[in-house]
Amino acid sequence: MKKTNSNMIDDIKKGLAEKGVSTRSIVAFLLFGMIVLVFVLSDLTGRHKGGGAMGQAAEVNGEIISIKDFQDEENRLAQYYGQLFGGQFDMTAQRSLLRGEAMNSLVSKALGAQAAEKEGIYATDAEIRHMITQELPYFKRDGAFQSDAYKSILEANHLTPGEFENKLRQDIKNQRSRQLFETSMNVSDLQKLAEKELHSAKLNIEYIALNQAEYVKTHDVTAANVSAQLADPAFAKKVEEYFKTNSAEFETKEEIKASHILIKSDAGNEAAAKAKAEAALQRVQKEDFGKVAAEVSDDPGSKAKKGDLGFFTRGRMVKEFEEAAFNLPVGKISDLVKSSFGFHIIKVTEKKSFAKADFEKSKFAIAKKMIANEEYATFIKTIETEVAAGKTNEAMQTLTKNNMKWKETGFFDIAAEAVPVINSNQVMKAALQLTKAEPTAKKLIREGDTQYVVRLKDAKMENTVVKAQQEELQEKQKSTEAYRSWVENFKKSAKVETNSALVQAE
Repeated sequence: MKKTNSNMIDDIKKGLAEKGVSTRSIVAFLLFGMIVLVFVLSDLTGRHKGGGAMGQAAEVNGEIISIKDFQDEENRLAQYYGQLFGGQFDMTAQRSLLRGEAMNSLVSKALGAQAAEKEGIYATDAEIRHMITQELPYFKRDGAFQSDAYKSILEANHLTPGEFENKLRQDIKNQRSRQLFETSMNVSDLQKLAEKELHSAKLNIEYIALNQAEYVKTHDVTAANVSAQLADPAFAKKVEEYFKTNSAEFETKEEIKASHILIKSDAGNEAAAKAKAEAALQRVQKEDFGKVAAEVSDDPGSKAKKGDLGFFTRGRMVKEFEEAAFNLPVGKISDLVKSSFGFHIIKVTEKKSFAKADFEKSKFAIAKKMIANEEYATFIKTIETEVAAGKTNEAMQTLTKNNMKWKETGFFDIAAEAVPVINSNQVMKAALQLTKAEPTAKKLIREGDTQYVVRLKDAKMENTVVKAQQEELQEKQKSTEAYRSWVENFKKSAKVETNSALVQAE
């Protein structure tokens, strides 16, 4: 039987008391990597996508999470992943996932703080005051807290003192709860031994990835096949119905391709930033725009591409930038455009006008897509049937006939959360059930849009020394999982409403 939230917390408190540690004595020192402070993570620029919109992103037990909070969290995560992947993080392709993570993060933080308060874990006014005036260096001059610096920095980041202090209060409660779990949970010697055994057992897995997009690349539908199918009235009707339901897919949206130079500014350096931007504007009247952008722009993503932002539709950029860019003729250079990011100089290099979907122009592509989908579905059904029936040889022949080739992961230990190379949790679960007597999985393993045929190539045991840092990681993972479970249990009785429209990619 699972323990209730209260029982779990009571056990933690009892365990701490036996060690001579009280709940109140847990140190509330917060590492800034754990605090959601937009101005810390954006170099005090006050950078906010959308200019600090008001509204409601979610509601957690009556506690409102504003759209501004959501935008701040999305910006924070985008900057984090941008740094993590060395500027290779594609915001356009990953926007929906990024927004989903931002929403989950904000809801989890709200739930964690509420669960903590329910168990008597608080952050006092005195602690908040001490944190702001003594611990945070951003509001100090010559080592002393300055109220004017405090107010001006918050104002530049569209935060009131009350909002900022509530964020601190939430973070303190969350961090204190985590520390309770970390302090009370230790990995036993038996668990350490089991972990060593898991790291010693090694598997090497062979797999074939079945993905519709990849299948279509090597299985072209001929024009003759498409024409023949369209001659069938029943099939032609299906094509027309698809067009009516998905006509937006075949519209040509209004898009522009532009380059820009950004000179960042905030309340403290606006005059200097404007002067720098004006100097850049004078240069681009005589020099190559891309050359100047590569030298002076403060936008690292586009700077590496000589200012190029690629194609974008309306709604993707901040309002001031969008209005100026979409009204600018191709080849012309804008005057200075001020936004919450700073001063922009924009050059539009290409435009695509909006065009309604046309059935006659689209039907061939639709028919080709539908035929390819049907062929892939038949192929997958054949493989599934043969594998499930244990007809391994027949399945292998079908795969070979369709140019599918085996790949292997190389040896990995069974303590891994996911199979390396393909990074799949589901394949990992299947791999643990394979044996030398029955090396091939009897079903296709789905991971996202891809299904895998999986078989065991080899297995071995080798002596592995579990280092102290690995043991420390085990303890950290154990406490993190216990904390996550505690929050999820609290969530079961919580009322959580989210604005799903915000998570959808634009």
